[in-house]
Amino acid sequence: MSLEFFGSPLTDRLFACSPFTAAARRANVQGAWATWGENALPEFFSSIAVETAAIRNAAMLEDKSPLAKIHIHGPDAERFINRLIPRDATQIAINHAYYTPWCDDLGKVIVEGMLLRLSEIDFIVTAGLMNRWLSRQRRRLEVVIEDVTDCFGILALQGPDALSILQEATGQDWSHLKFSRGRRTAFSSVPVHVWRTGFTGVKGYELWVPPEAGNDVWEALVSTPSGASIEPCGHASQDIVRVEAGMVLPAIDYARAGPDVVKAHSYGLVDDAYHASPYELNLGRFVDFNKGDFVGRNALLTESQAGGIGRRIWAMRVDWRQLVSSYVERDEMPIVNGKIRRIPPMKLLSGGDVTGFATSIGWSSNLKEIIGFAHLPAHLDPLEAVSLRWDESEHPIDVPVSLSRLPFVKPSRK
Repeated sequence: MSLEFFGSPLTDRLFACSPFTAAARRANVQGAWATWGENALPEFFSSIAVETAAIRNAAMLEDKSPLAKIHIHGPDAERFINRLIPRDATQIAINHAYYTPWCDDLGKVIVEGMLLRLSEIDFIVTAGLMNRWLSRQRRRLEVVIEDVTDCFGILALQGPDALSILQEATGQDWSHLKFSRGRRTAFSSVPVHVWRTGFTGVKGYELWVPPEAGNDVWEALVSTPSGASIEPCGHASQDIVRVEAGMVLPAIDYARAGPDVVKAHSYGLVDDAYHASPYELNLGRFVDFNKGDFVGRNALLTESQAGGIGRRIWAMRVDWRQLVSSYVERDEMPIVNGKIRRIPPMKLLSGGDVTGFATSIGWSSNLKEIIGFAHLPAHLDPLEAVSLRWDESEHPIDVPVSLSRLPFVKPSRK
């Protein structure tokens, strides 16, 4: 990847460019940039409200290229992966994607993300890097582990209009491609692997593109007749929509387990107190005890039994009117961030005592609410009175919240 200077507001630093940076720069009229690791991505193109509305009602494009990609291949690849994940890897067909957690021996999540099967002996994991942990698990198996993050660009095309745009750009019928399936195609002569996956809870696709062809694929999509409905989507906008869809992020909503995290040099949540099992992240449905042995099985089996789960994650809605009133009573200007607050977590209280914490908190213009994830003891009744200690100002405010099951928005992937 090339390096390029972006200027204000990313001054005095160099950032890696993705295959779609040139196209994104032309479309980024606000000039707002954010960072994802060593990469610079648009924070938003027009406004967060416009972009999040487009995801739900029209179509969006978002650059997902910095997402870590690990290629696991070799004669023992399936056996290797099946021992490491709580889902049954032997049931993954070619061109099929599984969403799965990866756990350590204590049943704590190292990462969670997509597992794509390219052939009988080829898989790609899209999640946080875990090369050190994977290498320790390899033992004598015939398997190769490679970081191929920079070998592909990923462009997310999501929203109700995504199907028509894709069909017009390729001249092919995509209506029969099921969710979590993939298919190879070409944009003119550019080979592209299209996956019916996404991080938004709406129907959409992720296009895996050769790095040198990113600009051509972007232009092919926006130039279609239906492409007029496309809103390029920034990092901040997608962040809000993934919370609406109930999707968690490592280091933001839980601390990663495993040897690949160096606490002194890591961003976000790193303390062991924020480690979580799949059950504590609403991912228990991806644990299959019938598949046989896998890393973390004994710990997860114990936890799944009555009284074993330590805490649960809930959809949290903040009484923002009460929050604003509290600011007014203090003659202070209300402070409500239009973006998701990633770190640090806010405290949750019940009966006057701190009982949990809240993550990924922000304003959803689609729902017209302040939303986030509440992490609370498993025994706590969600109907109990719970308050959030809003600490965005000098003097924190305790504001009521309501709890419900995730997600906030029912998936509409069909």
